[in-house]
Amino acid sequence: MLKGAEIVLRCVRAEGVDLVFGYPGGAIMPLYDALEGSGVRHILTRHEQGAVFAAEGYARVTGKVGVAMATSGPGATNLVTGIADAKMDSVPLVCITGQVRTAMIGTDAFQETDVFGVTLSLTKWSRLVRTIDEIPDVIAEGFHWARSGRPGPVVIDIPTDILKAKKEFSGPAKFTPHARPADAQAEGAFSDTIVALLQRAARPVALVGAGAKLSGAIPELRRLLDHLNIPTFATVHGLGAVPPQSPYYLGMVGMHGTRAANTALHETDLLMVFGARLDDRVTGEPTRFAPHAKIVHFEIDPAQLDRVRACEVPVIGNLADTIPAFHAELRQASLPDWSAWRGVACGPERAELDPRGLAQPTIRFLDELFSRLPENSVVIADVGQHQMWAAQRYRSSSPRGFITSGGLGAMGFALPAAVGVQLAKPETCVLCVSGDGGFQMNIQELATVHRLGLPIKMVIVDNKYLGMVRQWQQLFYQRNYSETDLRDNPDFVEIAKAYKIHGWRLNEAAMAEFPVSAETGDLIENFLRSPNAELLVFDCAPEANVYPMVPAGAALSEMVYEDEST
Repeated sequence: MLKGAEIVLRCVRAEGVDLVFGYPGGAIMPLYDALEGSGVRHILTRHEQGAVFAAEGYARVTGKVGVAMATSGPGATNLVTGIADAKMDSVPLVCITGQVRTAMIGTDAFQETDVFGVTLSLTKWSRLVRTIDEIPDVIAEGFHWARSGRPGPVVIDIPTDILKAKKEFSGPAKFTPHARPADAQAEGAFSDTIVALLQRAARPVALVGAGAKLSGAIPELRRLLDHLNIPTFATVHGLGAVPPQSPYYLGMVGMHGTRAANTALHETDLLMVFGARLDDRVTGEPTRFAPHAKIVHFEIDPAQLDRVRACEVPVIGNLADTIPAFHAELRQASLPDWSAWRGVACGPERAELDPRGLAQPTIRFLDELFSRLPENSVVIADVGQHQMWAAQRYRSSSPRGFITSGGLGAMGFALPAAVGVQLAKPETCVLCVSGDGGFQMNIQELATVHRLGLPIKMVIVDNKYLGMVRQWQQLFYQRNYSETDLRDNPDFVEIAKAYKIHGWRLNEAAMAEFPVSAETGDLIENFLRSPNAELLVFDCAPEANVYPMVPAGAALSEMVYEDEST
C-alpha cells in the first residue's frame, strides 16, 4: 500500500527522471514528504518561475523532459510564464502542481486556482487527477506527450487528498498511443518534386530552425547541406546546428540577422526550411517575405505550415526520417552549378553584420569573451539587446550550445535556466548573459547558485536602461524614453558579494585597445577559468543599439544601420 504521492514519484522515476525543480507549499506538501528515499533529487529554487525556467534549461540542453513542481494557487500561477515559454520553443516539460482537496474544488478555497483552465491553451496536454487510481496512467501519458512529436509542456494537477490517499500499487503504467497510418512522405514520396524544384532553381537557400536539434537529425542535416552547398542560415534557435566555419553559412536570419542572411533570403527563388516556425521575427513583414521564392517546408507539426504564406511542398514528419529519405533520392540526381549564386550571397561585401558596428565595445567584448570559452561551452542568453548581440556573435558548432527564450521572449529566463543547464552538465562551462533589467527579474536565484556551489559564469550587460525597448523608443517614438530608465540600478558586484559570489567589472574603455590589453585579457580569462560562480558586469553605453535591424512592417531587405537611424 502506497500513498498517492509515493506513486507519483515512482512513476516519475520510471520515466527516467532523477532531478526535479520546485518550491513547496500546502497542497503539494505530501509530495515533498515522500521525496526522501524516492531516488528523485529535488532542487529548491527561490521562486516557482525560477523552478520552471531551470527545468527548461535542463530540458533544452539534454533533450530530456524537464520537471517542475509547485503548490496550488500562486505556486501554480507562477509557473505559467515558463509553461508558455516551453510551448512556444518546443521544450519537453512536465509541471506537477498540488491542488486543494477534491471536495473543495469550485468553492474558492484558500489558494484554489483552476490550473487546468488557466494553462489549457499553453499546454500540449493537461489533466486534473480525480482519483488515486488514475495516477500511473496520467503520469505515463503526460510524459509521452511532453516528449513525442513536437515536444512541449504538460500540466498534471493533483488534489492534496489524492496525494495522501493510499492504494495497492502494482507498478508504473505504459502509454501506447493509438496507431496512425504511416506517413508516405517518410518513404521519400516527396523527393522527386523537391529535386525538380532544385534543378530549376537559380538562387536556392536553406533555413535551419530548432526542429533540426529537437529531432536529433543534426548529422543527417549537415551531410545534406554539405551536398547541396547552398547559402544557409539559422533562426536564433537553430544556432549551432550548422558549423559556422562552413563556407555556405551566413549566420542568423531575421530582425537582427546578418546582412548576408537577410539579403539572400529576400532574393532567393527556392527556400528550403528545416524545422522552423517562420514567425514574424524571422520573416519581417509576412506579405513581403521571400517574395520570389517557392517554399519547401520540412516540419513535424502540420499546424506550423502555411502560417505566413503557402508552401509548395510540405514535408510532414520527423526530420530524422525525412532528411535521410530525401538525401538518398538527391544522391541519384544531378544538380545545377550554383557557384555564381554562392559567390554573390557569401561574398565579402555581405560578410559582416555591418562594418561600422564591429567597433562597438559591447560587440568587441562579446567577441573576446566567446573566443576564450572552453570547447563545448553552453551560452544562455536572457532577453533584450544583449540577447541579439550574443546571438550575432555566437560562433560554436555545438547544436545545444546556445539557449534562449525565443518565441515568448521572457525576461528573467537566463539565470534560472543556467542553473538547470549546469546541473545537467556539471563539467561544462556555462555562461549566462543577461541585461540589467532581466537579471533583476530572477536575481533571487543567486541563492540557488550559491547553495549548490554551481560554477556558473554570469555576465550582466549594464546599460542602465530596458535597452531593447529604449532602442525602439529612440527609433520610432522620438526618443520618448518612457519608463525605461534604470539609472538607479544597484551595484551588482555588491549584490553578488551578499550572496557570497565574487564579482568583476569592466567598462567600455577596457575594450578600446585591439587586441585587448593583457590586464583585460587576464581578467576575462580568470573570470572564465574560475572553479567557482563568478559575476562580471560590463558597463555598456546607455544608447548603444543593436544593428542591423529590420523595422516593423519592413521586408528583410530593408535593414536599418546605425548611420541611417540616428
